[in-house]
Amino acid sequence: MTENRAGSIGSSELTAANVTKRSSQLKPLRDIRYFESAEVPHVGASMPRYASELFKLAKEAVALGQRIARKCEELGVSIGSADHLYVCFTPSLEEGAVAFTDYAVEPWHRYVLCGLDRGFNERSAREQLQAVCDATFEAVAALAQAGADQLPSLQRDVVAKGDALRVTLRTKQTKKYRITVEQTVPVHPSPSQVFARVEELATSKVVEFEVAAVPFHDDAPALVDRLAIVDEVLVIHPRKSFRAELVTRQYDLPLRISLREGFDALERPKRL
Repeated sequence: MTENRAGSIGSSELTAANVTKRSSQLKPLRDIRYFESAEVPHVGASMPRYASELFKLAKEAVALGQRIARKCEELGVSIGSADHLYVCFTPSLEEGAVAFTDYAVEPWHRYVLCGLDRGFNERSAREQLQAVCDATFEAVAALAQAGADQLPSLQRDVVAKGDALRVTLRTKQTKKYRITVEQTVPVHPSPSQVFARVEELATSKVVEFEVAAVPFHDDAPALVDRLAIVDEVLVIHPRKSFRAELVTRQYDLPLRISLREGFDALERPKRL
């Protein structure tokens, strides 16, 4: 990440250090969305609109924000008491500048202002995505109250892996296996895939199973809670909550995967 240039805008002085004095509880960041405003939004003003006119963000940029947020949640990156970060792009700030603001609508989200040049829409798709990625990490770094040291390596992974980046949902290790259940965060409307990666510790052999595909990336965690192995079958139990039940009712749960069949398949000779 480049050197951050953060300022303060609003009725009271805010800094990254005192942003979370409203609450002593730190929540992992789990959602990032992009907005736009020609002028700096102020307390009492209407909510800025999603970035679509001043800055025509492609679906890939929207998915990028969701991907970064979900990885921040996994890694324990927190910006304070809010778990939703609303990045408001504005041409009223120099590109690369980050400024805090008192503007807010709900206590569970936080706005941060990021300068972006009016010529953004004339850039190539790759350049646009890079600009959004850089601005997002600058904003998260400026507000981070926990996990800031994870951000440089996370940014490298986000850039290198793109849509293939996976979010870890659950892990488990037994005397025989090491299990990791992960999901992708794709560009809508592509489904989010849920994978179980299983390593046999004695042989270091690894087999991977696609266990589910869900229409929305934030539905996947509802399918994955407790992991158990019963007679060489991996059983993935769903979460137990009202929201989880709304999501999971359309699936045949718990998810079950035969580990023996998977490892036996590795031994079979491949057909030419």
